[in-house]
Amino acid sequence: QVLPLKVRRPPQRAPSAVCDAMKGMKKMARGTRVNRTSLRTALLSNLKKHGGRKDIKIRDVTRIASRSSEETPIEERAGFPLKLTTGGLHPKDWVTANGVKIHVDYSRASWLPDDWGQGVKQTQPTSHSTGGGGGILTTYVAPDGKSFFHKATSEQHAGRPLTIEDGWNGQVRLAKLQARQGLRLAYAQGTCGGLDKDESLFKLLAPAERRCLPSKDELHVCCVSARRAAKLEGVRDIFTVETQFQEAGVCPTWYVDEASLQDYRALGLRAVVGGKLTEARNRALRDARAKGKICVQVSDDISAWEYRDGPNAKVRSDDAMNAAHAAARRLIVSPVAASRFIVAKMRACPDPKPKLGGVYMLGSCSRTFASDAFSRQHFILGDFCVIEPSSTVRFDPVMKLKEDYDFTCSHIAKYGSVMRCNRMTLCVKHYSNTGGACTNRDKKGEEERRNIAILNAKWPGVFRANPKRKNEVIMRWRGTVPEEADDGDDVVERSSGRSRKVATSTRVAATSKVKRTVVKAPNLGDLPPGARIKRTDKVVTSPHIASRCRKVTGKTLNDVFSKATTYSKSGKTCSYSISDLKYDLQRGYLSLTGGCAR
Repeated sequence: QVLPLKVRRPPQRAPSAVCDAMKGMKKMARGTRVNRTSLRTALLSNLKKHGGRKDIKIRDVTRIASRSSEETPIEERAGFPLKLTTGGLHPKDWVTANGVKIHVDYSRASWLPDDWGQGVKQTQPTSHSTGGGGGILTTYVAPDGKSFFHKATSEQHAGRPLTIEDGWNGQVRLAKLQARQGLRLAYAQGTCGGLDKDESLFKLLAPAERRCLPSKDELHVCCVSARRAAKLEGVRDIFTVETQFQEAGVCPTWYVDEASLQDYRALGLRAVVGGKLTEARNRALRDARAKGKICVQVSDDISAWEYRDGPNAKVRSDDAMNAAHAAARRLIVSPVAASRFIVAKMRACPDPKPKLGGVYMLGSCSRTFASDAFSRQHFILGDFCVIEPSSTVRFDPVMKLKEDYDFTCSHIAKYGSVMRCNRMTLCVKHYSNTGGACTNRDKKGEEERRNIAILNAKWPGVFRANPKRKNEVIMRWRGTVPEEADDGDDVVERSSGRSRKVATSTRVAATSKVKRTVVKAPNLGDLPPGARIKRTDKVVTSPHIASRCRKVTGKTLNDVFSKATTYSKSGKTCSYSISDLKYDLQRGYLSLTGGCAR
């Protein structure tokens, strides 16, 4: 009798559709971040789904974004014409020459005139379809209802070239709509990828601190800006900041240069002449004091405020701090909530009571997860700070840059402390934008060095050169131990403006890590690693060679090259290398004693 063979069946797998759904659920659980283009992404995704094509990729969007994109009236979309022509075709009736429906877009081309509109339409597969993208085509609609797919054909129909001047009003409207719609979508999205409610942050306050929580009416919000209202990038940044305060119930005042005043007012902003940087800051302080309100000073390029809530790392190491930072609960909060939170901490803390508060100066606070969440004698970044109305300290008008360092020192010297929230960070760009304080910098760094010299003269022993960044400093107030001082990365990590700029790009990088430098073991050749470096009597005429010889004298080769030893050369920071050592030995500036041959 022949027994039937037993065939081993492969393990059952879930259908691919089920797997995809499970992946999507996991992704949604983590939170899909919303930004200013989320509604347009949702519109295109919905059109592709309704089109029924199976040969194109469809991006995942949140349910809230998908529903909002369909429910938003076409009049509130950037593609809707700014003015309707009498006798022209209404956008609700837009169709192509072949009768395909054109849907009003959430975006708008920079050259599109006010009486033109922009939409999107579904497409069908052709012989050129690759099975990836596609499915949607951007369409430009003239006042008479005729549609075009390219700028060149649109210009032919208009009978003239179309430039950015034609589309300026449309771009301003686009910036306003995207800022408002993106923020409202973020509020609707909530903790799962959007903005957290203010109460989520306030719950972290102790009962005594909550009793010191000021109302939003006690804030005088001052946006310090200059020469940014005539550029599209600047307009987008301005409305990103303005909208976040407006939606939180506070109308900010813009302190700007006199030449740009009308440009800012043309955007519908409450703008006053502030003068240059420190002059504008001081006028804001005077105005807030006259009103008896807390002065909240804000830069014009902040896109998000983030707070990390979690326990410290058990050990002070890069891996442990990164792990603690990643495990901490992440809150994206409104600037008004952030201001009130810091003031509550200031007013409830033990003496000496601070009158200046602010946030951590880097884009990531991972390195703070081995120290206190709040510090009292550290640098307060000028991009976002709160000042009590009773403070009489003012910004030094002589300083054009680094005025916030001097302002911090003045407050510590007069009032004994400041309040820095080390777990709160900003998403900003500063060095890469146009206008504002960036115009005070020069390529040679002369203005930076002039202001550093002022700091050193006013506050001797408090500042030292930053070994990682040219023309930057590290602040350590007198009496603080080195472990508690700000380390070498005391300049805010700025984005390029291509979204990270959160609420620019409008998101804060969630995976920021502590940057670690690994020093490779050098190849010393026949030089004994235990040999000690000794300075000879030969005179060194070059300043940078003399400096590096002083730094390595008395150390063993192993001590010098097991970790980076730096020196300054022509204003640049250089690492002491094997070739430097051989040169100094050959010239007779240094000699070696002791050690064991290899």
